[in-house]
Amino acid sequence: MAANPDYTAAYINMGRAYANWNEQYEKALAAYEKAVAANPNSAPAYYYMGNAYYDWKREYEKAIACYEKAVAANPDYTAAYINMGRVYVNWKEDYEKALAAYQKAVAANPNSAAAYYYMGNAYYNWKREYEKAIECYKKAVAANPNYAEAYNNMGSAYADWNGQYEKAIECFEKALTLYPNYVYAYNNMGVAYKNWKGQYEKAIECYKKAIELKPDYAYAYGNMGLAYADWNGQYEKAIECYKKAIELEPDFASAYYYLGNAYRDKGYGNSAITSWKQAAQLGYEPAQEELEEIGESW
Repeated sequence: MAANPDYTAAYINMGRAYANWNEQYEKALAAYEKAVAANPNSAPAYYYMGNAYYDWKREYEKAIACYEKAVAANPDYTAAYINMGRVYVNWKEDYEKALAAYQKAVAANPNSAAAYYYMGNAYYNWKREYEKAIECYKKAVAANPNYAEAYNNMGSAYADWNGQYEKAIECFEKALTLYPNYVYAYNNMGVAYKNWKGQYEKAIECYKKAIELKPDYAYAYGNMGLAYADWNGQYEKAIECYKKAIELEPDFASAYYYLGNAYRDKGYGNSAITSWKQAAQLGYEPAQEELEEIGESW
């Protein structure tokens, strides 16, 4: 197919088809390059080219350059600003630039649920500005009442912001109403129940549901271990959970640490030290401090 301005959309759609068909990004990029050759001012061509660089080889710098060309061609290209922000976060954890991109996305489209959602994530993960994060998530669900991920993250922000667990659980329940198989919402709700008045039984039910949906979910096993350990000292069950978490994720440093604590509380001193050493070697500071206190090296 020759480079013809009338075919720009065809090249773009061809690229998208290649990207979605077994992730043939090399062919997708070739199609997007033809789209740009046919129309150097095509914002969508640059946008999808940026997506290909981001999704294929994590070529973040090239992806950013493409998104910048997309918004230069169309200053109101909300999706390009959003993805530019996502790249800044994943590339260098540059939340300042990410927030600037999300703010431009919102300026371009004040009803963009996705823009508010990612802006909320940036506030939450950057400086733990929970109040600002929650404001963003509220705007996201106002724009899209079916945005389960926004409810889930809002719940996490409430839980972390002075332990507002009751509000957090309301958010997780709303997320699960919208998406009944939302694994991470079950895990997060379990954490909230455990921390809110020690509702260990409800917490464990949530972790079990998460594991039922995702059997290789190491963090749910780790959290369930914490709940068993705190619930009348059910250390044997806790140990089983920590071991399963480590089996699924061998570098799970905190699981080794809490496994050591459970061994200690069961009176298995040598096993506790062995587990703490494994956690310490993975860089887990509480384990290193524990070993220093008892005069053990790692």
